[in-house]
Amino acid sequence: MTMRGFDNQVIPVLDKPENWAEMTWRERREERFKRWLNPPEVKFVSPAAKRLFKERVTRFTRAIKMEEPDRVPVMLPTGNYPAYWAGADFHTLMYDYVTMRRIWIKYLEEFGDMDTFNGPALVPSGRIAEALDSRLQKLPGLGLPQDATMNQFVEGEYMAADEYDRLIADPSDYHIRVMSPRTTGLFESFAKLPPLRMLQGAFWVAALADPDLRQTFQILMDLADEHRRHQQANMEINAYIRSRGFPSLFGGGPMAGAPFDHFADTLRGTRGIAMDMFRQPRKLHEAMEFWADLMISSTIKNFPMTAGPVCMMPLHKGDDTFMSDKQFEEFYWPTLRKIFMAMIEEGLVPMPFAEGKYNNRLKQIADTPKSGVVWYFDQTDMAAAKKILGNTSCIVGNVPTSVVKTATPRQVREYCRKLIADCAPGGGYILAGGASIDKGKIENLRAMMDAAKEYGVYKK
Repeated sequence: MTMRGFDNQVIPVLDKPENWAEMTWRERREERFKRWLNPPEVKFVSPAAKRLFKERVTRFTRAIKMEEPDRVPVMLPTGNYPAYWAGADFHTLMYDYVTMRRIWIKYLEEFGDMDTFNGPALVPSGRIAEALDSRLQKLPGLGLPQDATMNQFVEGEYMAADEYDRLIADPSDYHIRVMSPRTTGLFESFAKLPPLRMLQGAFWVAALADPDLRQTFQILMDLADEHRRHQQANMEINAYIRSRGFPSLFGGGPMAGAPFDHFADTLRGTRGIAMDMFRQPRKLHEAMEFWADLMISSTIKNFPMTAGPVCMMPLHKGDDTFMSDKQFEEFYWPTLRKIFMAMIEEGLVPMPFAEGKYNNRLKQIADTPKSGVVWYFDQTDMAAAKKILGNTSCIVGNVPTSVVKTATPRQVREYCRKLIADCAPGGGYILAGGASIDKGKIENLRAMMDAAKEYGVYKK
């Protein structure tokens, strides 16, 4: 059995231990850490590769548990940098899977010294994207210039202000028959479907008598082979990376994000959600609580044993500039914390990526079990984060993208040295970029690794 994880990884899964229900959350997490440390699906090319894999996983697990590993672990902000390093681009990765595989293998062999590494980041199949015709995102060559370096999500009020009750009453029906036709060209015909609860037996045959619906399903079936090729390419890349001793930090899949973001990003949009906070706050709260409970019961409590327990969770609307501290405490934090606690209870490690600045949020987000959450910061003051969260959470970050892309290697080393001095004492720190880069100097990525090795060693 496999599942799709963060960064397009295809993740093998195993059954949980039989005594899972009797375990504490820390015991469950340890079982997931063991699964991460000893992946039965990885065929290591040598004993040395296996040893390095275990050393790297151990480095991260100790940091997550807020202990002192041998040295500060590093998450290099590579993203899709290998493509540009090799003279290709995002658009190439969308269509040419053979070239994609060749580039990632070449980059790994050239760089050769990282604590963690993954295949291409969030790159969809171009042919499938063309057929879907999504209105929620633009891609290089599909709404954006072909040389664009990433995808662009398109906000909008796709969900009307008076449709919360309809979503809560039957979320599957709402998303398939209402939201999909509004946001995806291929699924416009789904508006013709009867309520999903009626689709049993011969009703499916009757539904597919409609020529538009039949065409939609035919296109989906025709895309299956393309999906298989795209999936296979990503599986081969990540299998190659793991076999050489490089673990993935994100083995827990994308999981659930902040319920507020679910409604603000893809349903109501920034304008709509801001209005709802004032015009119908009770309905918004009801919807967020419903969505959190749904994610917990349907996804989190049933989450299997994957190749790693860390779950990357980008946060979009919780930063200091979007809402006040009072609004964060009222609208954003309660259901996000509820998601965190459910994940922790299952032995998972939520890693929220706090996009923007969270300087005003630090005291509020400290309300979680010690070592339960790993906070990945983008533009937050890391010294302040260490001071406030140092006894609560492992923190990750945050060499600015501008520094990684434009500074000299010496300047990068110095920036990392200062971060390590502020954040590493006592453990619980992972050096990382504020965000991934696409173009830049490979020497600066090497400088980040060198800084960790020189300044981040813990003395025993």
